[in-house]
Amino acid sequence: MVVLTADLKRDELRSWKETRSFFCPQCRSPVHLKVGDIVIPHFAHRKATACRASFSEGESPQHLTGKLLLHQLLSTHSEDAILEPLLKEISQRPDLLIASNDVKVPIEFQCSTIPIPLLEKRTQGYQKVGMTPIWILHTPQKFTNIPEGVGTFQFSKFEEWFIVSTPPEGDVLLTFNPQTKTFHYFTSLLHIAGQRYIGMHHNLPITFQFFPFIRPKVPSNEDLIRYVNLYSSKRREDLERWVMLNRKGINDPFLRCCYEMRILPVNLPTWIGVPISGNDAFREADFEWQLRLLHFLKRKNLSFNKVTSYNLQQFVWGFDHPSAEKTSACKKYIEFLIRNGLKNPSDKTDFSEKGILYIISERFLANEAQN
Repeated sequence: MVVLTADLKRDELRSWKETRSFFCPQCRSPVHLKVGDIVIPHFAHRKATACRASFSEGESPQHLTGKLLLHQLLSTHSEDAILEPLLKEISQRPDLLIASNDVKVPIEFQCSTIPIPLLEKRTQGYQKVGMTPIWILHTPQKFTNIPEGVGTFQFSKFEEWFIVSTPPEGDVLLTFNPQTKTFHYFTSLLHIAGQRYIGMHHNLPITFQFFPFIRPKVPSNEDLIRYVNLYSSKRREDLERWVMLNRKGINDPFLRCCYEMRILPVNLPTWIGVPISGNDAFREADFEWQLRLLHFLKRKNLSFNKVTSYNLQQFVWGFDHPSAEKTSACKKYIEFLIRNGLKNPSDKTDFSEKGILYIISERFLANEAQN
């Protein structure tokens, strides 16, 4: 078996090309060894081949380079790091397969944007044979030169799919840039609204990476204060923008709730719009879905301790894609209000940024306890 790793010199490969014959390990038909000055050396089937599991053909240079770099890295930390093995039971070929402590882990390095159902289908295939894949996204260009530390990030729906929950760091996105040979971590992600998040960005050169992949630290106290400042700032900006740019007027669901509850959006109490655990189930900003929930309960004349799961299900039916996760987030918000001494949607209480700090801290401390 020949693996075209980065340590093989082009002159040596050109010599191989003239003196050796190569065959596809899948279909056993002859393949060409292509060694140019620009494109990464690779094997290619002849055009008339009927092989349905071609190796590395049609791949972008970024994907091929990244896959080979990952193979080189993982081969130094695992006795069994296999490049593109065929898993006959499910007819799938991961980019890499790692055998560690009697557990097989498929590694997929995703460069191109493909339909999400296809990603889900491939993941389900691995799960059918008892494997949990690790998906590594090619670092998006917009993130290659951003500073490390706490910041705000906007991910596409495709990029969001690669976010995984990993206690104690919370939601984590792992990416790799083969051009700079650097891993980019986006950890402890806190949903703001839509596809916007607050989180921590870390760079890790490939020479410092190993397997299992390094897991960055949870936010420090100083980091958490930055989270609070950013969250409060974005909440205030979104509320101001809502009033200034909204063209629906009172027909807008959020402004309608403000009007009927006699609340000015810019004066919204700080306990309406808090980052409850599970808030990413909603695409709406926290202050929108939470105010709409309070308005719903007020119209039903329900105190918080009388709210049932059915009531919350009724509420989430008013949103796109109602789900159990949305219902759970609503339940957690009601529990938060009760803990802070509120009994009814019209009650008032003082709630400073220290309260936001406590909520965010509690989320990451809970993740750490689970770990």
